[in-house]
Amino acid sequence: MNALPLCASCHREVPAGARYCPACGWDLRDGRVRPPTGLLPANQLLHNRYRIMQKLAQGGQSAVYLVLDTVDGGKQRAIKEMSEANLGPVEREKAINDFMREAEMLRTLDHTALAKVYDSFVDSHKHYLVMEYVRGHNLEDELIETGRPLEWERVAKWGCMLCDVLGYLHSRVPAIIYRDLKPANVMLLPDGNLKLIDFGIARWLHPLRAHDTSQLGTDGYAPLEQYNARSEPRSDLYALGASLYHLLTGRIPEAAPLRIAGQSLTPVRSINSRVPEPLERVILRSLNLQAQDRFTDAQQMREALEWAILQQSQGAGSPAGNMPGMGPAPRAVNTGSIRPHNGSGMGRAVGSGAVPKLQVRPLRLDAGYLEMDDVAVLLLEVANQGGGNLRGRTETNLACLSVEPPILDANAATLQVRIDTTNLVPGPYTCHLAVRTNGGDQIVPVRFVVRPPLGPSHQGARYSGR
Repeated sequence: MNALPLCASCHREVPAGARYCPACGWDLRDGRVRPPTGLLPANQLLHNRYRIMQKLAQGGQSAVYLVLDTVDGGKQRAIKEMSEANLGPVEREKAINDFMREAEMLRTLDHTALAKVYDSFVDSHKHYLVMEYVRGHNLEDELIETGRPLEWERVAKWGCMLCDVLGYLHSRVPAIIYRDLKPANVMLLPDGNLKLIDFGIARWLHPLRAHDTSQLGTDGYAPLEQYNARSEPRSDLYALGASLYHLLTGRIPEAAPLRIAGQSLTPVRSINSRVPEPLERVILRSLNLQAQDRFTDAQQMREALEWAILQQSQGAGSPAGNMPGMGPAPRAVNTGSIRPHNGSGMGRAVGSGAVPKLQVRPLRLDAGYLEMDDVAVLLLEVANQGGGNLRGRTETNLACLSVEPPILDANAATLQVRIDTTNLVPGPYTCHLAVRTNGGDQIVPVRFVVRPPLGPSHQGARYSGR
């Protein structure tokens, strides 16, 4: 049996064909050490200034730490760390350029709903961005911890706040398109204010450029034009409408490509009857598939949200007057096919028949750290909160994710969500599982991190239920 090759740096055995040493991170091709991100220990002094307190988050090719600035009176800061580990030359260059673009962009901004940037530097082949530490938690966690759709009054107020910050970004010269607005990227501060975080895929709008540099965004929140790499300011308004929809219903709206193919957009009030009809009208307007049928800008959407709040505060049984700047009630022709509802919130269709109403718990699955060539199984509960018989199917967006049973034909079921890390490279992953039924749809994020191997690859299996 042939002996395995040795790393030129630490002299340990490495798997045949490996690009990096699993023990020390040495690049076996060009002789550089590129350790993975997220490994800085507590109390380490970074850049002779920032003392690591704890890791706050990790995802993609970056991690975020809470640090103390020892030069500026021990003030708390957040440091975003980007790693070059496991990236080839082309990928590495793009990742660095994106990171530096984010730093340059944030330095030019000054708004109470945006985190300030204080510094950036390079240390041990990693790029760092020093930012304002934002206390609180994101709106997705607020929804999950509450365990039910959020109060419409809070959501409408948040919508106005987010219109303000989007209007600020879109008014820059050139305009900045955020491109990834969703509850997970909005921090809720202890005082009730919001901050928009993670500008990793934001870009400047160049009028002479026909396409974005890449197709980015998140299914359910991204508008149709973003799938064709053609984002513009009204693309962010679609994502804002989708975010409000999610917070008010507990569900991510049906993805734009599915809607253009004929998939129904479930009305907000058929899921949550407490949402006032004027507010639903504003959200449906923002979710038009064609950009020209949405609000013209963030200020107009803010005025429409204020109008919806006012309509409800006046106790009107139905909206009086027209939505600001939009003339008559919004047309449904470009929202995709919309299921009718009677506003009862109890899943009763017009007529005597009872209709199903999908409920999925939990709304997010986290498998934590997994080894390479590992298998984990998580549990997802599906129930019918309406009448009739719930039927449907499940879909996943990555081959490493599978669900048993794939077909639903009962009003209550426990789905086994299987994650197989075979052939996956080390790093964090976010997959999506869609439960599509005659009682509505729900998209569930599935998150996990594949650990780098400590030695030659091995196989293992484990079972965990949530």
